[in-house]
Amino acid sequence: MKFTDLKELKVIKKDLAPESGQKPAANQPRSRTVMVKSKEEEHARNEGLVKGQRVRMMDSSDTATIVGFGKGFYELELEGMVFRAVRSEFIPINPDEERKLRAAIPGKREKVIEEPLHVEDPTAELTVDLHIERIPGSEGVPEWAALDYQMNYFRQVLRKNLKHKGKRIVFIHGVGDGVLAAALRKELDEVFALSCSYTYGPMGATNVTIR
Repeated sequence: MKFTDLKELKVIKKDLAPESGQKPAANQPRSRTVMVKSKEEEHARNEGLVKGQRVRMMDSSDTATIVGFGKGFYELELEGMVFRAVRSEFIPINPDEERKLRAAIPGKREKVIEEPLHVEDPTAELTVDLHIERIPGSEGVPEWAALDYQMNYFRQVLRKNLKHKGKRIVFIHGVGDGVLAAALRKELDEVFALSCSYTYGPMGATNVTIR
């Protein structure tokens, strides 16, 4: 059908339009929004984890909040900073069990690795020696567990400084066989990429800058 007059077209369009207040036909499909959960979120739910849940880091007594999910990692928020962590790095906190534990054992605190020195200026450059014999509390750590102990210490120091934007930390890992340096830089690439950047320092060191 052809129309040669705009007025004629408007009249036809008005006649075809449904009357005001007219309800849609019973068989007319209604639009609806369907919320589809991501595979990562479904996987997290299967593990009993949801956004907003509080968790405790395995390498320290710090507590964080789950704010997102990724492929093979979780996004956690700690003191206003968001970083990535794999599932083995934290455990969910059960508020009821936490309260019962604190009530049953007054004054008991988890053993944590203390930082090697106190820096009055939080933005001042920090040098951290990751040689096993220079890490506090490392006495008696067997050789096969040394790398895990060094990496846990590295993570704790880094996370405690994530709130200090612009801070520079020099991690001394030595040359050796390069295993510690490779593990440290892999963690920086895959877990802390959103929180900091790094460059190769003098031989045996990696310079990290908090974003």
